[in-house]
Amino acid sequence: MKDRLLGRVIADRYRLESRLGVGGMGAVYRARHLLIDRVVAIKILQPERRGEEHFRAWFLREARAVNRINHANIVDINDFGETEDGLAYLVMELLVGESLANVIMRGPMDLGISIDILEQTTAALARAHDLGVVHRDLKPDNIQLINKGGRRNFVKLLDFGLARLSRDGRLAAKGAVFGTPEYMSPEQARGEDASPLSDLYSLGVLLYEMLTSRLPYAAHDRDGYIEAHKYKTPTPPTKYVPNMDPDAVRIILTLLEKDLMARYRDAHHLLEDLKALQRRIGGGVAPWDPATTSQDKMLTSSLFTSGATFDEVAQWALRATLFGRMVARAYPGGGGPQKIVAALEEIWQLAAATTRLEGELQAEIKRNEQLQRRGRDFRAQVGRRIEDLSREKSRLEREIAAADVDLRRLREEYEKASSELTRARSTIASIDKGRDEMTAELRAAYETAGAAAAKKQARAEAVAKVETKIQKWQEEAERIESQLNEFRSQLDRQSVAIEDDLETGQTRLQTKMQEREDYRNKLQELAETLSSHFQSKPECKTLFEELQGLDRASQLSHVEEARMPKG
Repeated sequence: MKDRLLGRVIADRYRLESRLGVGGMGAVYRARHLLIDRVVAIKILQPERRGEEHFRAWFLREARAVNRINHANIVDINDFGETEDGLAYLVMELLVGESLANVIMRGPMDLGISIDILEQTTAALARAHDLGVVHRDLKPDNIQLINKGGRRNFVKLLDFGLARLSRDGRLAAKGAVFGTPEYMSPEQARGEDASPLSDLYSLGVLLYEMLTSRLPYAAHDRDGYIEAHKYKTPTPPTKYVPNMDPDAVRIILTLLEKDLMARYRDAHHLLEDLKALQRRIGGGVAPWDPATTSQDKMLTSSLFTSGATFDEVAQWALRATLFGRMVARAYPGGGGPQKIVAALEEIWQLAAATTRLEGELQAEIKRNEQLQRRGRDFRAQVGRRIEDLSREKSRLEREIAAADVDLRRLREEYEKASSELTRARSTIASIDKGRDEMTAELRAAYETAGAAAAKKQARAEAVAKVETKIQKWQEEAERIESQLNEFRSQLDRQSVAIEDDLETGQTRLQTKMQEREDYRNKLQELAETLSSHFQSKPECKTLFEELQGLDRASQLSHVEEARMPKG
């Protein structure tokens, strides 16, 4: 069945050219930005779901979440909004590559490549988690592998449609189960709220599948996978790949722990292990390839330019010139019918106005792009600072956790030494009662008491030292958290300001586009009036043929544009 949205222009500037895929929440189209002739991808919420407020909220939240994160390994979202008839849309960069799901289907993957892909995905998630965004639906279909800068297997993380800001609990009913059953965490399977650690669990499933081409649990349906994630122990990956690197096995099994606290503490913690494994095994990352870089540039050029070679504004100026020559040739003494003279004057005025308007449009587009670029640069700068601080906070928290274990042990030893000292003193008191001489038994009791006192003192000093260290680390972690909150607040305020400015700019742009459309319609009407008047005049035949050639060139340019690759 033909997609009725194909050919439609969204938001007066994006023409839908072909459908690239359909998901649970919406369809993705290849589209062309009509003002700057750029090829993009547009995701549109399924029309039948536009009345479901929670889906619409999730859908638009994806744009805000991704724009806030602004990470190289997360797909860029350039625009979003709703049409007059209620269609919610996201405008994204068009990615040329293949999904991780397609790669996995070809069989077990190389360890180095798998770890490289997981490291990039984890880096993207670390930034998202630092900003309070949880993906909630990680799976191979949501990881696109592209060529970028001469580098193969560059990760782009997609579909934050189920993502939510972790501080906003309004978008899902309590106890609702969302996500893809094969990859969801035990807590999600139980209907609990997803957390950053839930995303890490899904990464464990992804790494398991990349290295074995199998899932850690076997099931026949959605309910079977949900129950397996909640209760079953994963099949050891070494069953399918007996010689699997032990560090890779350890990473997988740590990520797949049912107990959240037994998993990695956070994405930064996981990144440390992944990078350590990368350094040890080497390989996995495709080398710089000048030929590939050249191909990338050619591909990028094809995405950002079209086959259209005709400038519509200049075209109308040429038409006005031809009509002026027709008037001069048909009425050499000057004059001519008032209707024709007025039409010619108006077409000259409108052609000039269209030229001015086109300049204003391009200036407005440039302002909007500069604003978007400034916003991206700001978000990237703040995001990197947040990432650095969060990495340091993660390290401190792990140091504190390890020190807490030592502190509990030292306190237990202190209590044990204290009990030994109490018993030794009690023994001394019972032996020493009524005796003046130092017996061997009394000497041994004093030695025991002395050793216990020394041990107690040593443990007390060790406890104090560790407590001081923990307090110092905690104060540092609190200081970092305060800085993080300030950076997040800056990001929130700036993002809102940029969105408001962009919305104002888009409104101005749409007003000018409507004005241009009005000019275009009026010019077409005047051209038809003049053409019908001069086409039967023999003295204007050559000029009229020249006009027809101009029209054919214009039509050809549109045909060539329509013939451009659609995927």
